[in-house]
Amino acid sequence: MTLNLIEKLCILFVLINYNFASNLEHDGWVNIKLEHCLVPSENPTFTERGNITIQSLRLGQAVVNQNPLTEEERILLRDLAAKNQFYQIRSTVVANDGTKNTFLSTVKACMLAEAELDDRLSVSLDYSGRVIGITLVIASKSTCEGAVVPLNTLKEFTTSVYVRHSEVGPVPDTATYIQKIEKEREAKERGEVKDNRSILAKYWMYIVPVVILLMVSSMANPDAAANGGGAAR
Repeated sequence: MTLNLIEKLCILFVLINYNFASNLEHDGWVNIKLEHCLVPSENPTFTERGNITIQSLRLGQAVVNQNPLTEEERILLRDLAAKNQFYQIRSTVVANDGTKNTFLSTVKACMLAEAELDDRLSVSLDYSGRVIGITLVIASKSTCEGAVVPLNTLKEFTTSVYVRHSEVGPVPDTATYIQKIEKEREAKERGEVKDNRSILAKYWMYIVPVVILLMVSSMANPDAAANGGGAAR
């Protein structure tokens, strides 16, 4: 049994979707090194903030270890907030296969300070379980209206990690479609397929040229048509 091009493409599509589903079922882990910039600059310098290990990408289980801020770091962060500047974080992801990727995210420093360093890290995965983005989010309703934040509230980050999986679209039933094509082809070979189309649907390719030819002929000889009409009267 030979397969035509459409059937081959359908089978290929099924195999691709099967691989996607298999990758989603496979679990893995990643390590995320966190660094932040507390001094505004065109060429920012990042210092260590902490480390996150996502032990199960499928379940989103994460262990967060972060360093308490020093007195100097708290003052720098407070100054960033007072000047309405941005806080930057750099996340370096090391996957279980050894590959590395780096992501940058930025929020208003005043939002982070008013939230008393309570933030969220959103880790986005693709279909194969690879990290494709890390975004810093402030959960509280901070307004950045110049509220004075005491230094003793800027001691340590309390970070929650959320793992976001890519949604898999519906997989078409290509096996049934291929079977239907095969049955129709076999029926045609045996002459069992009846054509229930109307005459116009069957022979439109012959009817349309004749109609067009008549219309062109009528437009090209308007005098003849007029004379013919007069003779009839």
